[in-house]
Amino acid sequence: MPTPRQLVLPAAAGGCLALVALVVSGAVPASDAVLLGAVVLLLGTQALVLLAVRRTDGKAQRVDARTKRCETGLAELTAAAERIGARLDEVAALLSERGLAHDEDLRAILASLGEDRLNAMALRQEVARLAGLLPHPAGPPAPAAVPAPSSLPAPSSPASAPALRPASAESGT
Repeated sequence: MPTPRQLVLPAAAGGCLALVALVVSGAVPASDAVLLGAVVLLLGTQALVLLAVRRTDGKAQRVDARTKRCETGLAELTAAAERIGARLDEVAALLSERGLAHDEDLRAILASLGEDRLNAMALRQEVARLAGLLPHPAGPPAPAAVPAPSSLPAPSSPASAPALRPASAESGT
């Protein structure tokens, strides 16, 4: 389908030929033909301007509609970004709370390990202090001083073995 611009040129050429044909045939005087040609030229120019304005107006409307669609999409994206931002803030707060709880747990574990270590050190110091109170032997026992198990005399009877009595029995109480 031809566009209006494509139709204007053949219409103008056809109008000019019709006007020349009228002047040649003597139906219209030459002065009237020039005036009629000027009027047709002005009306054609007005039609072209009208079509150009309409086309420009249509383009402007399409641009306006596209702009509104883009603005609507941008508003939706902005709202989505705000929702995502709010959700990220919530997640960040939850992560920081979880991180604090994790740090507290680690501190508690390290504190209990430290307390156990301190208790172990205190016990070791106490044992070392108590070990210092005990009398030390004069020296390490000589290997010959300890009789071998086979050289020990075997008890002959229970009566010959010294009886072990509790300390309370010896004091007579």
